[in-house]
Amino acid sequence: MKNAAIKFRSGISRFDTWLASAAGWIVMIMMVTITYDVIMRYAFKMPTKWSFEFNEYFLLAVVFLAGAWTLPAGGHVNVDLLYRRFSQRGQAILELITCSLAIIFLALYTWQGIRFTLDAFVQGTKSAEYMAVLQWPIRSFMVIGAILLCLEFIFRLSHYIGILHSGGIKEMKREET
Repeated sequence: MKNAAIKFRSGISRFDTWLASAAGWIVMIMMVTITYDVIMRYAFKMPTKWSFEFNEYFLLAVVFLAGAWTLPAGGHVNVDLLYRRFSQRGQAILELITCSLAIIFLALYTWQGIRFTLDAFVQGTKSAEYMAVLQWPIRSFMVIGAILLCLEFIFRLSHYIGILHSGGIKEMKREET
C-alpha cells in the first residue's frame, strides 16, 4: 500500500513538472505574440485582434498549470516573519492547519470549477471577444490546476502528520525524478 502511494505521488510530481515545463513554453509563446502585436501596432499601425485575447488565456493556463509544481518547489508565499518564531513542532502544526484550510478551499474551488466548466460545455459558451473561443477548454485549466494543487497539499499534509507522529523534523523537498 505504501509503495502504491509513493508511486502515485511520484507520478503526480512528474506530471506537475511536465505541466510546469509546458507553462514555461507558453510564457515563451506569450512573449513572441506580445512582441509581434507591439511591432504591428506601433511600427505598421496594424494591431492584431487576437493577441490580447489569446494571451489572457495563456496567462490563465500558466498560473494553473504551474501552481501545483510551485508548492513543493517552495515558490508559494509564506509569512516567514511569523513562521520562524515558532518551534519546529509549532511550524509543523501551523503547516497542518494551513494545509487543511487549503485542501478545504481547493475542494470547494474544484467543485465550483467543475460546475462552471460543465456549464460552459453544455451551453457551448464562447468568449465575447473577437475570436469567440469555446470557454470550457479554457476553464478546464482551473479545474486541473486546482485538483493537482489540492493533491500537493494532501501530500504535504501527510508529510507533516508523519513528522508530528514520529517526533522528528525533516525537510520536505521535491523528489527528483
